[in-house]
Amino acid sequence: MYAGKQAIHQKKGMRTAMGSAQWLSLKNHLSTAEAVAEIRQQGYKIYASDLNPEAKDVRDLDWDSAPVCVVMGNEERGISQEMRENADQCFTLPMCGFAESFNLSVATSITLAHMSAKSVDGNGPLRKGDLDEHQYNCLYLKGLLNSLPQKRTGKLLLKQNNIIIPDAAISFI
Repeated sequence: MYAGKQAIHQKKGMRTAMGSAQWLSLKNHLSTAEAVAEIRQQGYKIYASDLNPEAKDVRDLDWDSAPVCVVMGNEERGISQEMRENADQCFTLPMCGFAESFNLSVATSITLAHMSAKSVDGNGPLRKGDLDEHQYNCLYLKGLLNSLPQKRTGKLLLKQNNIIIPDAAISFI
């Protein structure tokens, strides 16, 4: 993950459907262990996709005990040994036939479909968002401003109409 200008270039380089990159916030960490520690501090379990024979079947994971951060590895090399050692659980996607693995987009889709199937009536890994109204409005404003062909145009329009952007929202924009 990247911060500042690098994050912007990372987002531009991402192949995303229908402009979904505008809703992402990226953060850089010096190491995998530092990223894992921060995610755990927020109460998440870390499940990492891995072809390791000791990895658990995705269907056997406990998706309900805590919020989950899912890590998908590099398409060529998979997850790093550091991630393997730091994950709460490594999981594998069962498959039949002659293929040895799914490509990254297929593996991610299968994992998300499984998570979705486990999410019923507000239970399971996929739950309704928890943004308060202010956070929601700031994120929505960011999306609107980022959808303009020239980013400065939105801020100028707001200023011309005496719309003051709260300091808390500046970091989102």
